[in-house]
Amino acid sequence: MSIPLKGKNASIITNTGTITVTTRSDCAKRTAITQRLMRPFGHQLTKPGKQFPQGSPRLTPPSKVKKTCEVQERKVEDIWIYDISPKIPVLEKAGKKSAKKRSHNHRIYYFVGGGWQSPPSPSHWKFLTDMVSQLPSTTISVVSYPLAPVNAAPISFPKLLKLHKTIMSDAQRDREVLTLAGDSSGGNIVLCVTMEALRLDPDGPAPYSIMAICPSVDMRRDNPKLDDIRKRDPLLRQFFIESTASAWTHSWELDDRRVSPIRAEISSLHKAGVKTDGVTAGYDLLGPDGILFREKLDENQVEGAWLHWEKQMHCWPLAKTYGIFPESDEAFDWIVRVLKAKATFNGVQVVS
Repeated sequence: MSIPLKGKNASIITNTGTITVTTRSDCAKRTAITQRLMRPFGHQLTKPGKQFPQGSPRLTPPSKVKKTCEVQERKVEDIWIYDISPKIPVLEKAGKKSAKKRSHNHRIYYFVGGGWQSPPSPSHWKFLTDMVSQLPSTTISVVSYPLAPVNAAPISFPKLLKLHKTIMSDAQRDREVLTLAGDSSGGNIVLCVTMEALRLDPDGPAPYSIMAICPSVDMRRDNPKLDDIRKRDPLLRQFFIESTASAWTHSWELDDRRVSPIRAEISSLHKAGVKTDGVTAGYDLLGPDGILFREKLDENQVEGAWLHWEKQMHCWPLAKTYGIFPESDEAFDWIVRVLKAKATFNGVQVVS
């Protein structure tokens, strides 16, 4: 699937196998200036806040979300989930109000990033409400998964596997096209949980697709290309990506397949027919491993569309909410169009 960017600058689209890569290397002047200004303090923006106790944190979505979206809270396998969908228009006929029926066939379960230690930020909520406004037949379900360090992977991962099994079953029952999505550490979770579920049950249900935005894919943090990127990344620092990896893995090895998806059985995604899309950035310490993971997807004949923007920072599409970087708007639009292709999927079998 070829999804070009819509900006005035040309993008390079390559397709050497089953993965189509859209590449850009331009950078707006104001973006470059902002990145330079951010470098001395950008790492402060990624600091985890307070520690959360055992279990799934119950969230309070910002009031602005409820102005434009319907928000429903529910609990699945002891994990809080928040379903966001566009508000149903109310039509007035002969003095009577009637709600226009909403067509729904696509659900995105979204796992937010934040070093496995933070709940959704205001930027996440704004990003997701903007997204759902562009996807009228989609419901976005925000998953409030248990957070490290109290709920490290040895505690949380079995719960996430249980959740995965239940939501896959629900999707089959409701005949939904199902996408698992996440940014950074959230992208790590959707990749790891899906591949581990398929390892345990190769013939079990799987999502139709995955969307991983700047995912963390290798907890070892030892890619030789990091030396050059450290000087350019305006947001992440080596100590941060190492400390957050340690907080999540806890007693597990850094190369355990359940925390480092690049070490998992990637061919399982091909066998289950899971389309795996994603985004990587050139000024992102997690970028080189993300590219290696994308290449492994291609080697294993996994289908997907990926965007790589050479001079952008970690998770720059989410910066759309600040209105600073024009590249964020273009990347957001690209992500939406990839997801919209899933929402309009008309196959009889909606989950693998």
